[in-house]
Amino acid sequence: MQVIFGLHLDGKRSWKKRNALNRLVLGPSGLLSQLELYLGLSAKRPVKLQRVIHFRKILKLLDDGKRFYSRSMRVDDFGVASRLLEWRDELYLNGWNGRFLEKPLSGKLADFAEVESFLRYENFAPGNGERLLAVAEALQSLRTPITSLELLEPFERHPLRWQQVVRQLPNSYRGPFTEPAAPEGSVLHFLQHRLLFEESVIEPPEVVQDSSLSVVTADTALAAAYHVAEKLGAKREDALLVEGGEGEILDEVLEAQGYPRQAFQRRQAALSSLQLLPLLLRLRRYPLDVEALHAFLTLPEAFNPLNQSLSELLAQVVCRCPGMGGAQWQAALRQFSQQAVDTAPEAIDELKRWLEGSHVAYDQPMPLAELIACAGMVKEFYSRKKDEDEQKEFRSLFSGAYEQVSVFLGAVEDLFSQGEKSICSYQIEQLLAFAACGIRHLFQREAGSVPDTSHPGAVCENSSHVIWWWAVSPAMEQAAPWSAAERLFLKGEGVLFPSQEKVLAWQASDWLRPLLAARESCMLVLPPEGDERHPLWLKIASLVPSIPVLQIEESLSVPGGINSSLIPGHDLPGKRPFWKIAKGIPLPDSPLSPTSLEMLIAAPASWFLNHVAQVRPSERLELNDGVRLYGSLAHRLIQTLVDRLRSTSGEMPVLNAWFDAVFDELIQSEGAVLMMPGRGAELENLRQRLRFAVSRLLPVLREQGSSTMYAEHRLEGSFAGGRMRGRADLLLFSRGGEASVIDMKWGGGELRRKSLERGTHVQLLAYAAMVEQKTGLWPVLAYYIMKDSRLFATKEGVFSFGEAVRGEGEASSQAIWRRVLESFSWRMDQIKEGILALAGSDEASECAPPPGLEALAAIDVPYNPYRFLEGWESCQ
Repeated sequence: MQVIFGLHLDGKRSWKKRNALNRLVLGPSGLLSQLELYLGLSAKRPVKLQRVIHFRKILKLLDDGKRFYSRSMRVDDFGVASRLLEWRDELYLNGWNGRFLEKPLSGKLADFAEVESFLRYENFAPGNGERLLAVAEALQSLRTPITSLELLEPFERHPLRWQQVVRQLPNSYRGPFTEPAAPEGSVLHFLQHRLLFEESVIEPPEVVQDSSLSVVTADTALAAAYHVAEKLGAKREDALLVEGGEGEILDEVLEAQGYPRQAFQRRQAALSSLQLLPLLLRLRRYPLDVEALHAFLTLPEAFNPLNQSLSELLAQVVCRCPGMGGAQWQAALRQFSQQAVDTAPEAIDELKRWLEGSHVAYDQPMPLAELIACAGMVKEFYSRKKDEDEQKEFRSLFSGAYEQVSVFLGAVEDLFSQGEKSICSYQIEQLLAFAACGIRHLFQREAGSVPDTSHPGAVCENSSHVIWWWAVSPAMEQAAPWSAAERLFLKGEGVLFPSQEKVLAWQASDWLRPLLAARESCMLVLPPEGDERHPLWLKIASLVPSIPVLQIEESLSVPGGINSSLIPGHDLPGKRPFWKIAKGIPLPDSPLSPTSLEMLIAAPASWFLNHVAQVRPSERLELNDGVRLYGSLAHRLIQTLVDRLRSTSGEMPVLNAWFDAVFDELIQSEGAVLMMPGRGAELENLRQRLRFAVSRLLPVLREQGSSTMYAEHRLEGSFAGGRMRGRADLLLFSRGGEASVIDMKWGGGELRRKSLERGTHVQLLAYAAMVEQKTGLWPVLAYYIMKDSRLFATKEGVFSFGEAVRGEGEASSQAIWRRVLESFSWRMDQIKEGILALAGSDEASECAPPPGLEALAAIDVPYNPYRFLEGWESCQ
């Protein structure tokens, strides 16, 4: 059997497929596993995280506060254990046998020796160095079917334990690139010659006239990816792709252009299948992590353990009222029970099982028993899904998620068996990261994809065309963590580390391989200017100063440049006074809300798009937050206050005690986003503002609502040409027979005061008209600004506090309402004639309002989602 062995070939796919028997291309892990198989040394190996957990146990057991790692362990025990385990494995790989013949030179080495003495009695899983030692010993008496081991790196570059194994196999070293592969006379041939033979005296060409070597860059990876996809599509035969970063973008573009995906390694932790466990653990914290709840409920159906219909209902509730268990949450559960009579009980029980476990404060460690329970639930879910789902791609994702949660669960159970009771949030995140990194690659490359690699040292044979995608500066090889004196001591103990100079020289030689592998052409794709570019580019630029760098964006319209077509630019549609539509379009007969009545008068085109054409803004499930949330909470608080006053005939024993209890309950069920870490000051600010707003409003409710009071009261009415329906925030009736309507707003006090001055408070007038039709009383109208506890009323002396706002011309509210009705009739006549006026447009004669209606026609409608469809003002 012929084996080709390279130090960077593990997990890489940089060689061409061949029809051959008894030929393997392997990296260190692959060859080690193969040798163990031949020699009868195969065993089930634990994942890295299990070894880290075990090693951490020994480190903590020996930690007396004086170890070289003691202080670091108190800050990051998992991180320290992982790093020290890597150091230990490197010691074994370079020749250590677990003991020192002489007294260790430093405390660091002494501590390692003592840790190792404990590990001998712990049945600790061996690292690669120990496994290689066992293989080397077995090879002294056993044989393998390997007849030829071809090394891609010099023998001395291999760690000592590998040298001991390789020496016992029929091996040979063949430098993969010893001569220039490109045609003589080409720029690529010159460059290869100079890189291989530094003493070469060949002069660089003054002008680069051939396409054997090209260098391109772009401002964005997306633009570069389209360019590379085009070039790769034309040169797929015998091509090699070296990926230096942003591989996901290139993969997406390749698929969009109809080419096979390369399946570059993705940031797998962001996949929906791997999010279930982290989200569930976040939901076990207190206060409630509303963002995690929202993400949990909106998981794709395949990865969501809850009933999809129930999840969608509750996700909408959480967006409106960020919390869990409130009135709207319960209403959604009742609605689902009515819609799905047969499946509802089981679905709701499953919802409670996933969301109603024990909860731990953010700043407290999580009990391991709870972690085990959560991980067990997720493992059981994915175990069922990976066996049931028929789609191959989903089965792969389910298997990866099952792998992740199994590793996490195993680690937590190991900690529990070691006597640990709980771990903090940072440690949980570390375990999740370890578990996600340890799973296998979840994406398969498609048929027809070209050989590729993410490490230039894995390039092991020539290709006609080489593309080095996104050549960014790589991570430099780190020096061993041992001082010069320690390295000298280790050398005396038979542990041989290469010098840092050798390591950097080997890394530099690896960088040359993609360039030396190209026979016909090599393309280097650089990140934009300002980003750190690969050092090889600096070498190329110094050897061939005349090499041009093609800026992809600048060459889009250049003849002979990138294959592209120029799309002519168009101006945004200009704003016109009105749109012309067909006459006699049927209009809806549904009742108008005060909001839609205002929009019809002020912005008929927007009203038409919404209520007639039924053009709807795209809906996004995003959490209610900021001023919208403040306003919602304020309304709910006042509604609860009114209900309390009505049930107790206006009595309120202790306002502060009632307020704190109701406010806290309301925040937990409908505003829990304000309880999340970092928002304490914001929550207290809202508490104090609402407390003062309630205390100011309470006397008004008692006086003006002395007969009766309503909150969110449903009203209906009609007028010439239409019907109305809406809910008044506050409707109050005093014993003196006076009615009041108060519209509550969170902010915008000056805007509301000016609307009363100008007579443009259409919504309040609509409520007043409906109240008059129902009771015969025209109410006093007012705005209450909750943020500032300011009240603006249309009549003086009615309320115990506030400002009476006199309208321009001092017209009565009834007279202004008549103007509103005239404006409505005028707009409806326009629509019937096929004229849709745009918001704020009165310069055309067709849109000019009749005398006395100018102010109403010029209302600036807030929160108009259709304003951009009406056209754009000139930017000149």
